[in-house]
Amino acid sequence: MRYKFEIILLVINVIIVTSPCMAQRNASLPLSPVSFRNILRAMAPVPRGRVANSKDVRILYYGKDINKPVVYHYANIKQLLADPEFDLSKPTSLYIHGYVEQATDDSILTVVRAYQKRGGHNLLLLDWSNLGFGNYINVILDLKLLGEETAKAMAKLLKGGLSIDGLHLIGHSLGAHLGGFTCRYLKNLGYKVPRLTALDAAYPGFYPALFLKPLSEQDARFVDVIHTDGGGFGAPLAIGHADFWPNEGRAKQPGCLPLTVPLTVEDFCSHWRSWRFWAESVEGGEFAARRCSGYDAFLRGHCRTEPIVYMGYNATSLLRGNYYLRTAAESPFALGERGAD
Repeated sequence: MRYKFEIILLVINVIIVTSPCMAQRNASLPLSPVSFRNILRAMAPVPRGRVANSKDVRILYYGKDINKPVVYHYANIKQLLADPEFDLSKPTSLYIHGYVEQATDDSILTVVRAYQKRGGHNLLLLDWSNLGFGNYINVILDLKLLGEETAKAMAKLLKGGLSIDGLHLIGHSLGAHLGGFTCRYLKNLGYKVPRLTALDAAYPGFYPALFLKPLSEQDARFVDVIHTDGGGFGAPLAIGHADFWPNEGRAKQPGCLPLTVPLTVEDFCSHWRSWRFWAESVEGGEFAARRCSGYDAFLRGHCRTEPIVYMGYNATSLLRGNYYLRTAAESPFALGERGAD
């Protein structure tokens, strides 16, 4: 009976992950080593040396040496407040990675390096990779508990002196929805998070909500979203206070291969542009955008009378609606004000 259940889960998993996005993708290219790595992670129940329960979820604090982050767990998170490098006067950013990602992956290190270059922040990483491997559906079902436990941990820091006004959660893909759950539980504990940033929030399993409620603008005072693979691996619709749609917010993003093998690193190129754009904006890249009714209207110049705003780190909490822009095909991606014309 157990094996029948696993087979059913596997079939549903394949349908959910592939059906909405494979219409955009044609298989023709070989797999890269990183692609094989990710496929193996999706098959593995847990990363090597980790335990598949919430007690082994790690919160990494990146001090001056980003190559040696200090590791905390939910149970001992209050010890972070005693770290001499942790500065309560600085804003605190909590980055939440996505499905089958680990703290040593380029997707995370790129963001970490960007914050180090900018300075002026306490940077934390929620390393939930011990529960982010294996069957996609099982991972989704763990998000609610993870959000609750993460909220309790953050509440300990808030009670210990961390300012709620400086707290910012940033989540990529499934990590964006985990950020939503964390914000909801913090709200239940009496804390309204000022800002939640969703980097191409995961589509499969959430639109429609087959298992759990997806993140929404109600989760934080300001929810900004960067869409780069909308309708593929990313959410197909506006879900925040301010939704940014660079290059229409869909695959294929400029510079991504037109033909890819489904579910490979090459196929995730557009999905992963979201965290690349975010990291570049943290470093100072200016992603100018304009509010508009759609990408076609934006390209036709119908919205050039709208004021320029900025996607990414410098997005302001007063923004409301859908914003469009163009980017370069390779780093540096930001085009400044040219990207809004």
